[in-house]
Amino acid sequence: MHFDVFISYSSKDKTVADAVCARLEAAGIRCWIAPRDVLAGTSYGEAIIEAIHAAKIMVLVFSSSANASGHIPKEVERAVSNGLTILPFRIENVPPGKSLDYFIGSVHWLDAMTPPMDKHLDDLAETVKKLLPARSETSETPVIAPPPATHVPRPAPAPTVAPPIASEPQRTAPPLIAQAGTTAMKKAWIALAALAVLALVVLIVVLIPKPPAPVVSAPTTVNTPASAANAPPEQQSPDAKNVPALVRERLNEVQKLMSVEPIVGCYQWFNNAPVFIHANRTIVGGPFTGRWEPLTISPTERTYKFTWPEAVDTVTIAVDQQSLAGGNQYGYPTSGTRMSGSSGLVGVWRWPNGVPVTVLGNGTFTAATFHGRWKAVDAARGVYTLTWPKPVDNVTLSADATHISGSNQYGIAISGVRTAPCAEK
Repeated sequence: MHFDVFISYSSKDKTVADAVCARLEAAGIRCWIAPRDVLAGTSYGEAIIEAIHAAKIMVLVFSSSANASGHIPKEVERAVSNGLTILPFRIENVPPGKSLDYFIGSVHWLDAMTPPMDKHLDDLAETVKKLLPARSETSETPVIAPPPATHVPRPAPAPTVAPPIASEPQRTAPPLIAQAGTTAMKKAWIALAALAVLALVVLIVVLIPKPPAPVVSAPTTVNTPASAANAPPEQQSPDAKNVPALVRERLNEVQKLMSVEPIVGCYQWFNNAPVFIHANRTIVGGPFTGRWEPLTISPTERTYKFTWPEAVDTVTIAVDQQSLAGGNQYGYPTSGTRMSGSSGLVGVWRWPNGVPVTVLGNGTFTAATFHGRWKAVDAARGVYTLTWPKPVDNVTLSADATHISGSNQYGIAISGVRTAPCAEK
């Protein structure tokens, strides 16, 4: 396997790492990421060392979890020893720990601490693209990438809430997959061509003058396809009786084919889970069922909106009342540190991305532009739920109908690759 980028991350940051991989591969940048690219039956450690030796750039997803990891400093040290460019992608406002400070403490990094994450991923992809050609001209000394010239931290962050099953390592789809996305449209056009030929046959059959009958007792009726189809059976010629019915049957087939949206089908989501998009405007991922609708339909672009069930965080407040932790039903972690208040959930909490979440005593809370509601599950043990607005993904279908990409209102990158054959269990 040939690749350009090795992605180093803590398992606790897997969601962000998958999003990084998906966006880089969507931009044509080949990546190696564990555990996806570790072959079954091989040594995990050996696979990582071989991948680092073969890569040109290391993208480090940097956070407090990366600081606490015992493996990431070893990966970074190995990358430096092999002359890789080290590009830190910081998702948390923390300084590097002692084990990493020696390697990246004085370098520039890309900050991705404020929504939308989609914009930060775009900046990362552009930076990597610029660095790749430069590698052939560099020496064995590792290159530390500067941030983009226009990079400015963005305000108004949103809470970390993810879509269902909710970013896929996007790979170049094989020919079979590329053909699967357009099969319905090809059939439709073939059927339309057949329909045109049949219509021409009908016109020839019914419009060619026929020899006059010996005795004419009534005005002669010229049988157009419509009049021939509506005339009594005894007044129809054999061809006029059968061809219109066949035309109607072909027309129904064409209408059925043309009514199916190209996005309908099976996809491998960015987190390697299957997602099924149905013609009845439902989308199913694991135990979650959402709705989809087209937004922009044109010959050059097709965009859609996916709406999923509300995201519900279940959190537990620590005994010292100064922090909380938990996660939502989609598998995404939640944590916060107290900024104000003394006990219970009411007060102001700072989320890991720096967003203050204000929890009011009336059962509501706000975070930037988002408003939700909360309730106590077991106040004595400090267990509460916070219900966020429904995640809404805005995505674009690729021109060849093989993959989907976009993001939701929380800044989470969304992507999926069409799979073939499509077999939903």
